[in-house]
Amino acid sequence: MSVINLEHTPSSRRGWILSNGFRPMFALASLQALLALAGWLAFWNGWVNPPAGMLPPLLWHGHEMLFGFVGAAIGGFLLAAVANWTGRKPVSGASLVWLALAWLLARAVALVGGAWAEPVNALAAVSYWLVLAFLFGRELILAGNRRNLKVLVILGLFALLSLAFHLHWLPERDVLHLVLVLVLMLLTLIGGRITPAFTRNWLNRQAIEGARMPAAFGPVDIAAAALTPLAGIVWVFWEQGAVTAVLLLLAGSAQLVRLIRWRGWQTRAEPLLLVLHIGYAWLGAGLLLLAGSSAGLWSSSAGLHALTVGAMGGMIMAVASRAALGHTGRELRAGPLLVLAFLVLHLAALVRVLAALWPAAMMNLIIASALFWLLAFALFAWRYLPILLGPSLSFSDRLKAQKKS
Repeated sequence: MSVINLEHTPSSRRGWILSNGFRPMFALASLQALLALAGWLAFWNGWVNPPAGMLPPLLWHGHEMLFGFVGAAIGGFLLAAVANWTGRKPVSGASLVWLALAWLLARAVALVGGAWAEPVNALAAVSYWLVLAFLFGRELILAGNRRNLKVLVILGLFALLSLAFHLHWLPERDVLHLVLVLVLMLLTLIGGRITPAFTRNWLNRQAIEGARMPAAFGPVDIAAAALTPLAGIVWVFWEQGAVTAVLLLLAGSAQLVRLIRWRGWQTRAEPLLLVLHIGYAWLGAGLLLLAGSSAGLWSSSAGLHALTVGAMGGMIMAVASRAALGHTGRELRAGPLLVLAFLVLHLAALVRVLAALWPAAMMNLIIASALFWLLAFALFAWRYLPILLGPSLSFSDRLKAQKKS
């Protein structure tokens, strides 16, 4: 692990929190994972009445998990990554305050914005994506890094879909499904980049006898990257049908073959790395489950929650954990609390899929899955919020840690 630290050394807790974008945004993502899911569980069971200005509970649930939870995680990841890509100091200070406030404003729109004018809601909701795109793009332009400007296209699509949702350009359900497809594209691109790279680096360090390196990028990777958005978009607008089922079957199969070529079973001794492979496995499995629902075999809820709870939740927790440790100078090791969080999270995904496949037990299984999710992110928050909101290890402490490792 590099001991180079581009952060300045703040003199207060507030300074540390605002010293790098991954800190406030991953903290908000972990809190959103808890609050939004707890809120949906309370509304769905009738334990609490939704606010009068809230979106319908099911739409609110999807909106807040995709635009809220995933959106905060994307912001944290990109602002941490852009400092590495450009060699510039991380975005910090007032810029992060504005970004966090824009994210919070979008949450208020979904919760109490029913009485507000639609253009006001749309502008408030899209502000987060515009601020994030500005901060991210500014760093790339100032560093002359044009190769990664294409990421701005993805942020622009999130902004466009946010407008489409609040201005009713498409049915809200279709918009949320398109956002899901966009997130799957990100998982395919980012997961497909970091998972084999981290695996290769770890295997090289371990020097395991007989270990085989992940396969190089090739036709299977191209097929997975092309088929996933194609199958996803076809599924959004033509959910049922043989063509949709076949495309989803091909996309899911390509993703799983791609995953097998990375030889992730060799990383079973390192949970922080293994969970990247497990999270990616849910991506392939979720697409296959959607293929089954398009063929009329079961409810689409099985595939949707394999993709959201398993793939999205699993990959976000894995990446946020690595970022919190690596960017604060700590050893990349999960520890028992995080291992338990990973296990419980993937149990939540499995139980939620079973709820869709076993209608007789659906209600109880949905509640069980939600409680497992809440426990997983409570464990994550307990372990990582002090890291995200506290100081990094000093330069000398990093050197000492390296000498011991």
